[in-house]
Amino acid sequence: MEHGTSFGPLVALGFWMRQQDLWAPVRSRVCFTEPTHYNDPVAALLDMGVGILAGCEVVAQINTTIRSDPVLAQAWGRQGFAEQSTIARVLDVCGPAQVSQMRAANECLLRWTGQVYQHDFGHDWLRLDIDLTALLASKWAEGSEKGYFPQKKTRPGVN
Repeated sequence: MEHGTSFGPLVALGFWMRQQDLWAPVRSRVCFTEPTHYNDPVAALLDMGVGILAGCEVVAQINTTIRSDPVLAQAWGRQGFAEQSTIARVLDVCGPAQVSQMRAANECLLRWTGQVYQHDFGHDWLRLDIDLTALLASKWAEGSEKGYFPQKKTRPGVN
């Protein structure tokens, strides 16, 4: 192998998503009527999603994080990831129609793969296991507030 990657789990996820064709609902539903100056704007949205999974907090980080990783791009079925300015242009063109189309694609994907839709409600209740334990956090963390924690009554947490 000529190139390496620091995103092994994302490579595996990309191959699995391609094998399952999980991007199909987005490809078939999201369309752009305004010019995006990119031949495949839906692929640019995929690139943005991979960037988010890779830890990019802003679009500009795509260039320094995933753009130079050919192994990761190949795993997601791409020759290479789009440049951050291209992705930003595609996002600029997104309007209410594209948001609605993405929601419809997400709903389709959840119905296709989600376990809740596969559950036989006539046979038994659906039981959800949730953890209401607050996580300890810095008092400067966004969303943290002072709360009750056994043996740690003054520590802030995120609820």
